[in-house]
Amino acid sequence: MELQEAIANRRSIKKFKRDMRIDDTALYQAIKQAADAPNHGMREPWRVVHIAKDRLGTMSKQLSEIAFHNLPKKQESHYEAVTNLGGMLALIVKEDPRQKENLENHMAFGAYAQNLMLLLHEAGIGTCWKSPAYIFMPEIRDMFGVKDNEKLVGFLYLTDLEDKVLHRSRHVDQIIETF
Repeated sequence: MELQEAIANRRSIKKFKRDMRIDDTALYQAIKQAADAPNHGMREPWRVVHIAKDRLGTMSKQLSEIAFHNLPKKQESHYEAVTNLGGMLALIVKEDPRQKENLENHMAFGAYAQNLMLLLHEAGIGTCWKSPAYIFMPEIRDMFGVKDNEKLVGFLYLTDLEDKVLHRSRHVDQIIETF
């Protein structure tokens, strides 16, 4: 697959209505290969926590009890969607107290995440990045082992690629200005 083709055709897969399976070996290979992302000072400020298919139900029940306390319908909806996934990654970036270095870390994490999603697409694994409001809850951070100098920036839902998502044109004529 050509790079531009992968960039143009990789889309967030948002349908979680059937039981999906993914190749965990291909997943781990992509996680490692994505680390070739550019990053300042070779700080490699990224980390992921893999929630395998067989752990999604347990994770969802624990997360939902915290995030959707006393909301049984939301808990059930989360469980039904998440347990259909092929797996999930918690996406974690290392924070830096220095403003410039923190910005660089976040930019490097974005490059890592894009690499990861493109490599997964190439391997036949679909993705959908979710950043729900509850990622900021201390109990959720603790659940995924997020350290004090780290930030949980979201979850990468892992799917199959059976559902095709059409390419939507971008507004590229509005991104370049001259000085």
